[in-house]
Amino acid sequence: MDTEIEIKFLVSGPLGDTLPDLLPPCRILEHDRQHLANTYFDTAELGLRRLGAGLRIRSRNGELEQTVKLAGSQVGGLHQRPEYNVPLDVHNPDLSLFPASIWPDGADPHALQQGLQPLFCTDFMRHRWLIELNGTEIELALDEGEVQAGELREPIYELELELVRGDASVLFELADALVQRGGLRLGAVSKAQRGYRLAGLSPMPELQALEPPVLQPNESCEQVMVTLLHQALTHWQHHEEGWLARPGIDWLVQLREGAALVHQILLMFGERVSLRVNSGWVDDLLWLQQQLSWLDRAQMLAHLTTDKGHYLRRLDCRKSLLRLLGEQQQGLPAEERLRELLHGPRYGRLVLGLTHWLYRQDWRAGLTREQQALLSAPVDELAAPLLEDSWQTLRHSALGADELSVEQYIQQKGKLRRNLMVGLCFSPLFPEADRLGFRMPWLDILRGIEDLDMLSPLPELVERLEAEEADELEQWLDRKQGFLLEALEQSRRQALELTPYWR
Repeated sequence: MDTEIEIKFLVSGPLGDTLPDLLPPCRILEHDRQHLANTYFDTAELGLRRLGAGLRIRSRNGELEQTVKLAGSQVGGLHQRPEYNVPLDVHNPDLSLFPASIWPDGADPHALQQGLQPLFCTDFMRHRWLIELNGTEIELALDEGEVQAGELREPIYELELELVRGDASVLFELADALVQRGGLRLGAVSKAQRGYRLAGLSPMPELQALEPPVLQPNESCEQVMVTLLHQALTHWQHHEEGWLARPGIDWLVQLREGAALVHQILLMFGERVSLRVNSGWVDDLLWLQQQLSWLDRAQMLAHLTTDKGHYLRRLDCRKSLLRLLGEQQQGLPAEERLRELLHGPRYGRLVLGLTHWLYRQDWRAGLTREQQALLSAPVDELAAPLLEDSWQTLRHSALGADELSVEQYIQQKGKLRRNLMVGLCFSPLFPEADRLGFRMPWLDILRGIEDLDMLSPLPELVERLEAEEADELEQWLDRKQGFLLEALEQSRRQALELTPYWR
């Protein structure tokens, strides 16, 4: 058995023969080109996939090899899976050739064998280099071809860095050197996963809201930090993949939510791992969120213009507004600019650095005894103080004032989002009824503020309308904002009287 440790990149531009020129000084041990034809098998009920396993037969230079990959782990673009390979004489899978001990409890290889059938194929040219760098052997494989499922095709253009022998840190150092050149994006989805999707045997990515993590009160702060970071990074990359497959604003909003959660987690656990957190990540996370700050305006414009301006249907000036709002939409970042961002060096190095940190568990090195004790402490000792600090920050902000204007409410949107995110991280540690009774009013307030903010593009259009239309819009805005403001003020006063559930 081998445990495959590899970093996968999706390539956005030409690389090919120029790849050796991009490498740091190293020794090239082998270099070749191979045509690889792979057929993936499973039962009609996807019995192997349900076990977290994948089975393929690979044809290479006239030789056949059967491979099974079992359930492993994936974070960022780093993939680790147990892998078993055996030679074949004919192009028919034979599970009996694998050791019986590899299968998880409850698996029946004999029954699986009876139902195996081909599902999809991958066919690509592999440009391969085996290099030695600082005493570590790494295989670089540049794959160009396609996934095939029936009549359907999807292109493959990937670069994989696989650790053959030596130190995994050198693998990450090489990956970092390549990412700095741009044009590479860490890939969280394998060729097999793409094949299952193309064949209609696995669902396409769907939009997902951030969900509370699965936590236990007796888990250590370290365990919870790792769980939260894995969840945040998975959420982030899931929506990155979703946007690339089906571009749309909502995917990017959830990508930003994942990045914001990573940022919030690093802040919450900073005292415990402060010596081992790269301060550059915090800067880069803020940079990424700033790069996507236009999404709020994009959501507003989409809300106002959807269904031919249904939201504005009672206004005689609707047509004029739709024309002006459409002009604003034309000024939003183009899809190509966003693709460049996701394949850019700063973005790639951020995701790669977080992945490396999680893989190596770097926060453990150099900790004082006091920090070790803090990391080992049960998470419920940390949760209540963090929630209280966040609550006091909120109470002493404008949201705790006697009365707020429209502008003041909108200015507090980010602060309230962060407060609610802290609560989401630790929500499983507290009784559901108490937690929801406290959080739901504040979630309603956030939605109310977002509704207020949705109107923000309209006041600036008043001066571009004819006098009669401008008067109509101003009166309509006054009524809308007044209604929302009254509801928010009532909800906020009631919410401020609630007893926090963590006390």
